Amino acid sequence: MKVLLKQDIEPLGRMGEVVEVARGYARNYLIPRGLAVSVTRGGLKDIKEQQGVLEIKAARERERLQGVAEKIAGKRVAIKARCSASGKLFGSITTRQLASEIQAVTGEEFDRHKIVIDERVRTVGVHHALLKLHPDVHIDIEFDVEGEGFVAEEPVGEEEAASGTAAAPVEGAVEEVPEEAGERASSVEFAEPGEAGGPAEIESQQDSETE
Repeated sequence: MKVLLKQDIEPLGRMGEVVEVARGYARNYLIPRGLAVSVTRGGLKDIKEQQGVLEIKAARERERLQGVAEKIAGKRVAIKARCSASGKLFGSITTRQLASEIQAVTGEEFDRHKIVIDERVRTVGVHHALLKLHPDVHIDIEFDVEGEGFVAEEPVGEEEAASGTAAAPVEGAVEEVPEEAGERASSVEFAEPGEAGGPAEIESQQDSETE
């Protein structure tokens, strides 16, 4: 069955083109949704007129989308996502998120189905995507994925170690004893019982004084 396309439909064809499709597909999907009209022998004149109107409409739409492409190319597109300290995302960036961000920065409504991302975006940094705005308007864009929701782990530098901001002492480590305190401790000698100056001699002296 022949139909006249009223919109660009991949992979069928472009707006204003007459294409051959399955009868059930035309009657159950394309025609009820206003995407195409049937082409009959008796209505060829009307089809030609509609075709001319659609070609003008298609040219205007292509021109409009070219302007949208230029607007997108001049904007910075950035998406924030939760990630680990190493920069790995908790999930991946979707075409829906990218379409939403493009719409936010350009003010243009954008269809996520026109975005192609070659591989899953699972890390922070700069990534690429292809925007198929129109069969004649394709642009490659860069977008930034910015991490949030984590605390960066930074090693202690040489300057911090030199300034005295060293790490806390490890549990169980022997603390360094000052020299003076060590000398005082070493000068005290404890006599064994029974030796001169020992506990036994001190007790006998106390008993004699009592008597």
